[in-house]
Amino acid sequence: MSKYQRLMLIIAGIAIAAGFIAFSNSHGDFWKPLGPMKRGLDLAGGMRVVLQADPPASMKLNKEDRSAAIDAAVLTVKNRVDAIGVSEALVQKKGDDQIIVELPEITDKREAREMLQKTGSLEFYHLKDVNDSDLSGRNRYARWRLEHDEKGSVLFLDTRKPGSEPISDQKKIRNIVIGKDTKPILTGKDLVPKGASVQYDNQGSGVIVALSFKRDAQRRFALFTRRNVHEFIAITLDNKILPHSAARIEGPISGNPIIKGGFTVESGQKLVDLLNAGALPVPLKEIQTESVEATLGEQSVNQSIIAGLVGLGLVLIFMLFYYRLPGFIADIALAMYALFTFAAFKLIGVTMTLPGLAGFILSIGMAVDANILIFERLKEELRSGKTLRAAIDTGFNRAFTSIFDSNMCTVITCIILWLYGTGPVKGFAITLGVGVAISMFTAITVTRTILHLLVGVEWLQNEDAGRKFFGLRDSFFARSGRHFDIMGKKYYYFLFSLLIILPGAWFWFNGGLKKGIEFSAGSSMTIKFQRPVNSDRIVSAMEEMGYKGSQAQISERKTAFIRMKELNIDGQPGQPTKTVAQETRETNRIKAELESEFGKNELQGFSKVGPIISKELTQKAFMAVVFASLAIVLYLSFRFAIGGFMNGLKFGTCAVIALIHDVLVVVGASAIFGYFMGWEIDSLFVTALLTIIGFSVHDTIVVFDRIRENLKHRIRGEGFEELANRSILQTFARSVNTSFTVVLTLVALLVFGGPVIKHFVAALLVGIISGTYSSIFNATPLVVVWENIAGRGKAVGGRVVEDKPLVSGDRVRELRPVSERVTSGDSTDVVAGAREDRTKAKAKKKKRRF
Repeated sequence: MSKYQRLMLIIAGIAIAAGFIAFSNSHGDFWKPLGPMKRGLDLAGGMRVVLQADPPASMKLNKEDRSAAIDAAVLTVKNRVDAIGVSEALVQKKGDDQIIVELPEITDKREAREMLQKTGSLEFYHLKDVNDSDLSGRNRYARWRLEHDEKGSVLFLDTRKPGSEPISDQKKIRNIVIGKDTKPILTGKDLVPKGASVQYDNQGSGVIVALSFKRDAQRRFALFTRRNVHEFIAITLDNKILPHSAARIEGPISGNPIIKGGFTVESGQKLVDLLNAGALPVPLKEIQTESVEATLGEQSVNQSIIAGLVGLGLVLIFMLFYYRLPGFIADIALAMYALFTFAAFKLIGVTMTLPGLAGFILSIGMAVDANILIFERLKEELRSGKTLRAAIDTGFNRAFTSIFDSNMCTVITCIILWLYGTGPVKGFAITLGVGVAISMFTAITVTRTILHLLVGVEWLQNEDAGRKFFGLRDSFFARSGRHFDIMGKKYYYFLFSLLIILPGAWFWFNGGLKKGIEFSAGSSMTIKFQRPVNSDRIVSAMEEMGYKGSQAQISERKTAFIRMKELNIDGQPGQPTKTVAQETRETNRIKAELESEFGKNELQGFSKVGPIISKELTQKAFMAVVFASLAIVLYLSFRFAIGGFMNGLKFGTCAVIALIHDVLVVVGASAIFGYFMGWEIDSLFVTALLTIIGFSVHDTIVVFDRIRENLKHRIRGEGFEELANRSILQTFARSVNTSFTVVLTLVALLVFGGPVIKHFVAALLVGIISGTYSSIFNATPLVVVWENIAGRGKAVGGRVVEDKPLVSGDRVRELRPVSERVTSGDSTDVVAGAREDRTKAKAKKKKRRF
């Protein structure tokens, strides 16, 4: 059995396992963690919880302070939602003292509700006048509670006996009065961000929770423990002493403390998640909990699925007809990619939403990128006269560097987004990173293995079969023999890009980029109907009343929670209400309009709500993009440092400039659409920008990689500008074909996908086209301009004559055909050609094999 036969068996085994995971809906003990795919609020609905601020009497807050505390609590609740593993959740401020939390399908609703309401206040207290007998029986002290009396003193009370009801204060075992002026030694605010972690103690304590405090807090804690040796200290969380934390200080503690509480891994992780999310600035209580239906109707979902299938079908057909046999193999690899990715999403618990489903379908179209690059290189090697086996190996080897570098830039982007982003951004980074890793495996391993298994097929060994089954003549430049002087017209392309960006920038700064309800404050209405209603129909009715972008969720088929922009005066868009009377008149109008279409209803509540996408999320996403761009510049500077780091720096910088060009084009186009068509940006727009950033450098790196390769094999007398032009033409077919497959998918989604994802798909379509244009007509010409400015060459009649080569003289050599000796079975094929040592290859005359 050959190496590739063994590989094929391994791939088949992985495919069977992935298929079992992807299509398994079993709920047995072993497969229970998998089950069906997690779905978001838009596809499956979930639980809606309304929390209200419940400050104690001692916490004196005015209206402004209460509102600010709720703003801070929203961020903490978002962190906790992320910590318990709930993706695509919604957390929104309601009024001045409430928070709406909507959680998609979750397994333990009770645990989630408790986690959201816990204060999460960690404090270290000094227990004065306590002796060993007071602390006997650690289980009893695990039930002590910290309270404040009217004078501000802190009391530790045992309020429950094992297996009994809470006992009254008259039966309490002991009071330990700390004093009204006593402050905790340390609090959770002294922790460094994400400063708690679960660890295993090798000294026999089992699972522990390690705390990492700020440097100043470490000094204060070390000073306290040095001064209070043999005294007792207790750690409280939400005014309860943590189990086993009341202990004697045996000596000075100079480092970070640990909590030994008899934890299991699960209980320790819950405490860590709570501490890392931060303490609530004000206690919250649950005032309403309801189950809500999916925000999207079945029709919207079906439209998107059908559109995705149409797009994928077009991609598969294109690959088959353009690349023939390799295209058929690529289709098999793409099917495996879809299967492996779907199984991976189930394993890591990705929550699938409608935009996520569209993105998943789109990623399949993008995964064809590596296959197209490999097949174009394969066709080049076959045209040069190599045997099929040699062409496969050489084509894959030469294509690998560009595949690796482009995907590494995407992985770098994913890592930065995951480190610095928040909830939705982190989820996007994970899914994109998983997709990139799997696409590399299917394109390189699966495709190459199948191609090598076909090498031994006899009818593929002749030249006619090569033209027929590998499409050697299916290339515009290969057939026409035309030469386009792209570099000679580079300044025209720069001017064209400027003419595209400037109008968009003008509309952007003149109000064209309209923020949707997710970015801005709005209103919320709760209406109960007497008969069942549909969310899609309610949204349509709200849009007819002038409230575009509204969202509706249905509970128990008759209660509708409607989110919309700020109320308008008598339905006049752009004129928000300012008085209570105007709000009342407008809510009554909306109620009456809905009643005329859906029957009698009852207005159960109205309030103002804050934005779903906070400024913090937007700022962190922006900073993540900046850091990712810098990381890409550094990576490419090292990878393309052919003539030194500074030489590589120009490649990295020009690639990021092209990326910024694509972002500006998409934002400008969205501003134009918003100005003339009223389109609004939402969370899907953020996802579209992140997708474009993740894939923008792919085409650029492919061109740069060909320049890097050609620089090592210079044609005698060829200047850098000519070399760059030749590199673009050599990769032109790959760039156009890759974009064309993605455009096929996007057009299908745009035409058949329905209104929900229309703006998302349109932004992606603009970004993909712009990315293809910038990689060919901006990025490489910028490198040439940089090279000219650096003084490496001087213009002579439109050509650049090199004064100083980019690589050392011993590495510069003329590109010539090289003899290929390939052993296949018992025979050896020799492709004749000139050799660098000027000796001719001798071989028996025999029928040439393809």
